[in-house]
Amino acid sequence: MPCLLAAILLLAALTAQAQPAITITADQLQNGKSVELDKLGWKYLPASLANDDPRFADPQFDDRAWETLSGTAITLDSIPKSGWRGLGWFRLRLQVDPALANQSLALVMVHYGASEIYLDGKLVQRFGTVGATPEAEVVYNPNTLPANIALDARGEHVLAVRHSCMEMRDMSVGWGKWIVRQSARPVVSAYANRTNSYGAGFGVSLVEAGQARDDYVTRRASGGLYLLNFGLLLAIGLLHLLLFWFYPSQRANLFFGLFACASAASNIVYYRWSLSHQSATGILLQNGTNNTLTLLALGTLLAFMYTAFAERIPKWFWGWVTAAALYIPLNSIFVGLAETRHWYLYIQALTWFAVIEVARGMSKPIKNRGPGAWIVGAGMLVYTLYITLVLLILVRRLSGTGFSITIRSVVVIFLTGAVSIFLARQFARTNLHLEAQLVQVKQLSAAALEHEKVKAENDRRAAELEEARQLQLSMLPKKLPNLPHLDIAAYMKTASEVGGDYYDFHLGEDGTLTIAVGDATGHGLKAGTMVTATKSLFDTLAYHPDLPHIFERLSRTLKRMNLRGLFMAMTMVKLKGRQLSVCIAGMPPVLIYRAATNEVEELVLKAVPLGSLTRYQYRQEELTLATNDVVLLMSDGLPERFNAQGEMLDYAATKRAFAEAAAQAAPSQ
Repeated sequence: MPCLLAAILLLAALTAQAQPAITITADQLQNGKSVELDKLGWKYLPASLANDDPRFADPQFDDRAWETLSGTAITLDSIPKSGWRGLGWFRLRLQVDPALANQSLALVMVHYGASEIYLDGKLVQRFGTVGATPEAEVVYNPNTLPANIALDARGEHVLAVRHSCMEMRDMSVGWGKWIVRQSARPVVSAYANRTNSYGAGFGVSLVEAGQARDDYVTRRASGGLYLLNFGLLLAIGLLHLLLFWFYPSQRANLFFGLFACASAASNIVYYRWSLSHQSATGILLQNGTNNTLTLLALGTLLAFMYTAFAERIPKWFWGWVTAAALYIPLNSIFVGLAETRHWYLYIQALTWFAVIEVARGMSKPIKNRGPGAWIVGAGMLVYTLYITLVLLILVRRLSGTGFSITIRSVVVIFLTGAVSIFLARQFARTNLHLEAQLVQVKQLSAAALEHEKVKAENDRRAAELEEARQLQLSMLPKKLPNLPHLDIAAYMKTASEVGGDYYDFHLGEDGTLTIAVGDATGHGLKAGTMVTATKSLFDTLAYHPDLPHIFERLSRTLKRMNLRGLFMAMTMVKLKGRQLSVCIAGMPPVLIYRAATNEVEELVLKAVPLGSLTRYQYRQEELTLATNDVVLLMSDGLPERFNAQGEMLDYAATKRAFAEAAAQAAPSQ
């Protein structure tokens, strides 16, 4: 019996020692494929300051007593039976296909904490500083940074990894449990290269060195897209914030500027998240920051929608803001809640609210064909649907968590471009409206200025005309001649400030009364000038007994004055006793009322006005007046006068009115 037991123990020892090594073939690495070493059977030994021995990397070291793991992940669901205290050694035996002998291969690793990689007892790569205490450890996540190796065909190789993760040294309680639970969430996995899938352990795969280098360069280059988006969104955000600074009444610029800046900051978080070498704590802090920025972007986007389309911010929006503000502390404090169905509903409510609000808020402007509403509506709908889809996939642990950076960038840039086009269009329309208003103001100002100029000019002319009118009136006789056998009446009303009508008297030494009634062509200052000249000439020539001689002298003198189209029509009579001499130059006929017959005679003498020709023969008529006869000298202003109904008096009516007036006045004479 003792011999049988010894044989069994010897067989078990030989079996453990003879455990076959993993063979790596060339086919497994063709076409860019990799071998996931982290899913193979590794030997594991928890280490500490007391039992952390460099000989564990020696390929000849006997690791038969170590625990065999089914992979290198150390999570709440896969804690090694031998325990985990933050530091451990992992060993894996490998063999290579002769076709891969001495070819350049690479180990691609991801992990929190720090690690040292040994191949056949030689240090190949060190990521950070492995430590048995948090103070001694220097964290460095390789984040798929390749470590080049070469395997010869001499036989078995031993890959040893010394790994520490002090953040998760105790995953049963407290901070360690919180970190491992949070880091295991799928929303973190999407942008941490699946580092969280390994918890306190590590992930490692074997790939052809050139392929590993190309993949790493591609990932770094794709990260440049985050930086490009960051610069573009930040520039747009700052531009709109400056527009709000200089034009505070346009609050849409404020909210969209905050949205663009939040999206820009989110790109930096994604960049550091996916390409940096941070610890689990750093990744989780960035996760919280990114969630905050995402909710901030959604909130400011909704606020932009409300203000851009003149809608008051509804009360329930502030309820959503409160719920979104509570998301981060609740998510951080109540770790267990994040793994329940109710927490999924909470997140869905936050995201679906934004989608429903976008549909509700944009439906009215689009239906009413608001300017640019369809542009903003398209951009906001695409963005909110994308955010909702991503969150639902991540929260529900569905496939597709590795959303393309390009897709996300296109969605954000599409929205930013749509809103920027809308705001630029709105700004341009406002400017055009202001320019139109300025043009109108300038036109009104110019019109007002011109009006003031015209008014000033009119006032000046009115003053001049008033002076001229006063001068003209001063040239009229101050009183009528007082003769015992005559009654004389005179009336004049000019059609403008300074008219061309004129009358005058001259009483000779022999008792001859000379009467002149004139009408200068035109009105205004020129007509006044003609009247002034005629007045002077009349005073000089009225003594002469021959009326045609007086007219010839007047006409010749006025012609020489070269008044350019101005003439003086005139009727002049001389009365001596009962003998009346009449001479007419372009004036209406003289009316004579004969009291004896109660009839009106017309004396018509056709002749050109004075000043028309230098040599013209004017005619003179002689009449004898009887007692109570009445003589009317008039200008054309009397028969051409209009009444209130717009009817002209005309010559026939003037003649009848004169007859009636003269008949009434005659008996009293």
